[in-house]
Parts: sequence; C-alpha cells; structure tokens
Amino acid sequence: MQTSYWVTLIILVFIYAIYLSNVAGRLDRLHLKVENARNALDRQLALRTSICKEIIKLSEVDKHLIRQLEDALKESIQEESLEVHTLQEWEIETKVSIALNNIFDDEKIVKSIVDKKLLTEIAAAIRRVSYALTFYNDAAKSAIKVRKRWTVRFFRLFGRAAMPEVISFQVQIPRGIEHF
Repeated sequence: MQTSYWVTLIILVFIYAIYLSNVAGRLDRLHLKVENARNALDRQLALRTSICKEIIKLSEVDKHLIRQLEDALKESIQEESLEVHTLQEWEIETKVSIALNNIFDDEKIVKSIVDKKLLTEIAAAIRRVSYALTFYNDAAKSAIKVRKRWTVRFFRLFGRAAMPEVISFQVQIPRGIEHF
C-alpha cells in the first residue's frame, strides 16, 4: 500500500479520536449539569419543606388540611434523610404539593391569612421547585439523548456515571396564591 493511504488513515483515526474525546467531554459536562440540577432541586424542596412548617402553625387553616400537610411533610423529611433517592420520594413530594393545593386553592383561607409575607414565600418556593424540576429534567433528557448514541455506548464514553432519570411529580402553584 502507498504511504499516502496510511497517512490518510492515521489522520482519519486521529480526527475520530478527537471527536470521541469531545463527545466524552460533553457527556461529562452534562452529567455535572444533571448533578448540580439535582442538588438545586433538593435544596428547593428542603426550602419548601421549611416554609411549610410555618404554614402548619397557622390558626386560620382547617385542622384537617393542616394534618394532611403535616403527615406529608413528615414523610418528606424522612425520605430526604435517606442517602438513596427512591421513586417513593416523588410520590411523597406529590402528596406535599396536593396538601398545599388543598389549603391554598380556597381563596377564603388565603384571604383570612394575616401573614401575607408567608404567602409570598410559599408561592415563591413552589415556583422555584417547579423551575428546579424543569432544569433538572432538561439536563437529564440532554444527557440521556447523548448516551443513547451508538458511539457513546460502543466506546463506553459515559464511564461509570449512572444513567440520569427524568423525575416526575406534581408541582403547581395553587390558584389562591398565584398572584403573590
């Protein structure tokens, strides 16, 4: 074979190696983005939980609704204390969201609450949880999309990183506090 053939082959292999290196670097950055977004989501959920503890102290809210929120918060705190994330965690966070919706969907309750600052804080916390969930899911979907490429799977460019999971739980701002 001619020398030019070998030179061309070596150049092509070198270019493909650079491409694989760039894909591996991108995937590494995506995994970091997923990890940071997950940490941000956990922080926002913890913040929402701490604000919900203040809601439990309100006397203007029906005791049954408070008990429902309190039970959901206890489960949430127990689940957050675990080192491992489970699918049950998102069911529990949905329970917290439903309990908040049950309390704040009633505009009579919202109008009777004297502490408007607390209403503003809980509305902001729910929004931040929603944003953090969206950011996390966007990052996870991007990483999953790159990991599904055959070159990434064949050359195992993802290393030892776990496959990101898309998280789904109910989080919406209750009608009574949308305007806060």
